Amino acid sequence: MRAMDSPHFLPAPVSPSRVAGVFALCAAAFALDLYAWWPGQVSFDAAYAWWQAQGGASTTIVPPAFVLALKACGALGGGPGLLLAFHSALFWTGCGAAALALRWRFAHAAAVVLVLALAPVAWLLRGHVWTDVGLFSSLVFATGMLALAASSRRSLPLAAALPALLYAAALCHNALLAVLPFLAWWTWLAGRRLRPSMSPRQAVLPALAIVLATVGMVRSLDGLVDRRIPLWPSLAQYDLAAVSVARGRMLLPEFMIGPGLEVAELAAAFRDWSNLPMLHGTRHGMRAPFDAFRPEEFAVLRAAWIGAVLHEPAAWLGHRWRLTRNLVGTHGADWPVELVFAPGWARYGDEPRPPGNGTALHRWLLQAAGALRATPALAAWPYLLAGLAVLPVALRRRREPRGRLALLLLASAWLYGLTLALLAPSAELRYLGWPCVASLFAFAAAWIPVNAAAVPPGPAGAA
Repeated sequence: MRAMDSPHFLPAPVSPSRVAGVFALCAAAFALDLYAWWPGQVSFDAAYAWWQAQGGASTTIVPPAFVLALKACGALGGGPGLLLAFHSALFWTGCGAAALALRWRFAHAAAVVLVLALAPVAWLLRGHVWTDVGLFSSLVFATGMLALAASSRRSLPLAAALPALLYAAALCHNALLAVLPFLAWWTWLAGRRLRPSMSPRQAVLPALAIVLATVGMVRSLDGLVDRRIPLWPSLAQYDLAAVSVARGRMLLPEFMIGPGLEVAELAAAFRDWSNLPMLHGTRHGMRAPFDAFRPEEFAVLRAAWIGAVLHEPAAWLGHRWRLTRNLVGTHGADWPVELVFAPGWARYGDEPRPPGNGTALHRWLLQAAGALRATPALAAWPYLLAGLAVLPVALRRRREPRGRLALLLLASAWLYGLTLALLAPSAELRYLGWPCVASLFAFAAAWIPVNAAAVPPGPAGAA
């Protein structure tokens, strides 16, 4: 068997010139990101997180890890722009590491960097100070580090991957499923350092222990906030409103709606692409889902939600399907622009806005985003379709490092994406940032051939 076809190949050391060339490409892409986007696009929820980081009362509505990261940026004398730079550095370091680990030719590495730099969804999202951007940037970094660790005996990339995975797991409330395949791979690679004969099956229990420790870490971060606010009432309210509209009878508890609110009025304000229009678009009003609820109100709302799902499954599934279709599909021209990108720097409280990016490139990018937001260029489905298209290729090459890496990326992307079908409160493009980026990366990993000249014959590469 050729060295590059072996599932346990140990490639020859990469030449310093190749390392320098690949990372020069990535450094140029990093500089382009900062030039185009600094100090970053900040939506209302990111501005709320920055307000918390500056001393405002903290809650669990925004993941505490994101607020802590912004606090660190403030302690370093900067603002959210530092977090933009950190996420971009993670992203491009991971890209460069993966290119070296997979032994791509320089031309192939340059092509992948160019695609990832200029692909509309990936480039537009990277310009935002968002938890979703931190998630996919951390996972791209972990991808590169784990690929390096798998292709060599070096432990430093393995050690570097773990903090990135823990950061990713803490950044989004539903991030654990995206991180799960990476934690399993990390555990197996770490176990093989201690016992080379360890099989993937023998790594299951240690992997479960790592996952449980990660869950404990995330929950401990929640304990640091001033007020813990459950997020499920927002989802319950949206689902109950959808089923109420579908069935023509009000299923929302009375304490969740304004006095006199009827189904017809709710239906006129309800939208399948976001829960916000119904909260602000009725004359009689609806209760804010993150309000302070009494324990008995929580119990009534939970029972009504579960009852609607169990007794009206067709209406509930229809609602979740329409939202998922809007999330994955091309956005409507009449939908709010915020479902695709933040057009500027939102402000929460009295925090001052920093000077914006005044470059011509930045202005052109925002104009292009506005023109393309209702086209497939800024929709998730072409990216996800690329991932589906490469799945058969990845399965055929599952015994090769590139095939296994592609399968890992697709597993993470789809585990995370499927949770959104059940949990997403709106059709915001950023929610699918990681599945889009992972699909592009998996496509490149599965299709681009290994540079045979970089893999030596002989005992290290023999099967």
